[in-house]
Amino acid sequence: MPISSFGLRALIISTVLSLGGGGLLHATSVVAPSFAELVAEAETIVRARVLSVRAAWVDSPQGRVIKTYVTFATQRQLKGRSTPQFTLELFGGELDGQGMRIAGLPQFEAGQSEMLFVSGNGVQFCPLVGLMHGRYRIRTDPANAREYLTRNDGVPLVSEHDVQLPQGANPLEARTKTVAAALSPLAFEQRINVELSRRATLH
Repeated sequence: MPISSFGLRALIISTVLSLGGGGLLHATSVVAPSFAELVAEAETIVRARVLSVRAAWVDSPQGRVIKTYVTFATQRQLKGRSTPQFTLELFGGELDGQGMRIAGLPQFEAGQSEMLFVSGNGVQFCPLVGLMHGRYRIRTDPANAREYLTRNDGVPLVSEHDVQLPQGANPLEARTKTVAAALSPLAFEQRINVELSRRATLH
């Protein structure tokens, strides 16, 4: 499948392992993008709320596979064409007692709010820049009702430059990232807009 310029150099499908029940698990190795690359490679940057998650069997050049369709309501558009709703198409999922899963591919739940960096929807097996590096969860601190961001692995996002850190691989580093220090969605949006403005002046 065609993938973006960043995806082409960053994403390596290293192994394919057969699982019981006819499923596949693809092991992946991802070179994380820098914040500037994340913003540049995204066709769409959006804050959105998950409305529904649906898995379906589809025919593809690789044969009959499961794909997951995640429908979102747009809350704020930072880059790209704005639509009230949109649906992301991801490879894999669970259906009819069978599962197909790519390690590192984000999973979504209805009702959750997200910050997404989207590229190649309907073309790439994962329409997020750098897979898990293109998804940021919006959480609420129960202590003070403050919204804050975490990365896909649940670690609070303290700086926009943390987007290029490895995910789920360094518990010691993760423990230094506190909820109190995490960026709010608004602060992250402001830094995205600054980067978009900087890029605009280069053209």
